[in-house]
Amino acid sequence: MTKRIAWMGVGVLLLCPAARAGNADDKAAAQALFEDGRKLMEKGRYAEACPKLESSERLDPGAGTLLNLAACYDKNGQTASAWVTYTDAATASQDRHPDWAARATARAKALFPTLSHLVIDVPSAPSGVEVKRDGKVLDAGSYGTPMPVDPGHHTIDATAPGKLAFHDEVDVGARGASSRIVVKLADAPSGSTEHPAITVTTPQPTGPEPPPPQSTGRGNGMRIAGLSTLGVGVAGIIVGAVFGGLAIGKKNDAAPDCLPDFSKCNSAGKAIVDDGLTFGTISTVGFIAGGVLAAAGLTIFLLAPSSKEHVTAFVSPTGVFVGGVF
Repeated sequence: MTKRIAWMGVGVLLLCPAARAGNADDKAAAQALFEDGRKLMEKGRYAEACPKLESSERLDPGAGTLLNLAACYDKNGQTASAWVTYTDAATASQDRHPDWAARATARAKALFPTLSHLVIDVPSAPSGVEVKRDGKVLDAGSYGTPMPVDPGHHTIDATAPGKLAFHDEVDVGARGASSRIVVKLADAPSGSTEHPAITVTTPQPTGPEPPPPQSTGRGNGMRIAGLSTLGVGVAGIIVGAVFGGLAIGKKNDAAPDCLPDFSKCNSAGKAIVDDGLTFGTISTVGFIAGGVLAAAGLTIFLLAPSSKEHVTAFVSPTGVFVGGVF
């Protein structure tokens, strides 16, 4: 009976070459990672070495790898990770390598007083709350308890049904430092579909409106208005002339960077030509507006009534309107 069981076991192993091959591949990869990690540690590059040893341990767990990983954490200042890994190494090696276990236990005891701690309080924890530290979900039993953490930067995130997400960050000091984070989960909006009434105000036209007819007596008011309008018109013509000159100057400046017919320019020439076009537009507007206003002002001045005449005149963007009783 014993022989049949033994041969059955061999048969099962022979029927599972893929499983044996996969295990062998994992061991080979773990060994390569372990050797790389050890080389990096010898060069003092602990931040690069520790992830190599972590991967090696996951692929092929062993007391020796744990001891090296704990030492790497220790050298890299990750005191909490070093402490817990030394403890695991002591447990893993106590049967076959009691000397390793003793060394790991001694180092874990030496590290314990120097551990930094982070307290995460979740007052009145709502139902379904999930709290993460550095992306890893925490057990509810750890809330409010000082938990050993590696010195450095840590992020805290929390979510719960019907609550707004919580996020906070903290830098925990070394050599026994302690920090605290209070998770405050505010209520999320109720999601009501009702909205307050919105009043829409339609803007009214802001253009010039004709003034009401007025008696001007001897026409002094109209003469003053005419002269003022004429002055504004002359100023507009001057602005048109100035910007016209600037537009011509820009065209001359752009000539070296453009083809003779200005059909194509390089980037510098295009920028100058664009400025010239802008100045040209301003010049044209200045001339047109200035001419209209100057003509309106002159008309108002010349039509200023005597004390027995009543004249109404106003200027709009579409022209000059004069009317009255003569």
